[in-house]
Amino acid sequence: MPEEVHAAVGFVVTQLLKAGKPVHMQDITALLHTLMEQTSDDGFKKALLQAVKLIAGKMN
Repeated sequence: MPEEVHAAVGFVVTQLLKAGKPVHMQDITALLHTLMEQTSDDGFKKALLQAVKLIAGKMN
């Protein structure tokens, strides 16, 4: 798994923790989706999509 995927998940979890929010799989995927919509960096967008797929796979 690319390091960028781990970094994306780590970034999202850190943001949730800093905001004092609970860290649930649904919250992680929601924030990953939000970041995907906001970024114009195709490489980062790809890493975010892979991270969403990773988390979704863990939820099933």
